[in-house]
Amino acid sequence: MPTKIIEMGLLPETTFRILYQAPFNGPLYIEYGSDKTRIALREAEARFIQVEVSE
Repeated sequence: MPTKIIEMGLLPETTFRILYQAPFNGPLYIEYGSDKTRIALREAEARFIQVEVSE
């Protein structure tokens, strides 16, 4: 996993929510943590994150 993602606080077992994706295959906007941090991830960065859907 790239250092940049870890530095942003997206560690293993972090729960996050995808808010939306920008048009034309743009970045994903996600929200995570108790303080509801919001960031944008490019597709190349997002590919390093494994997602498990919770219900």
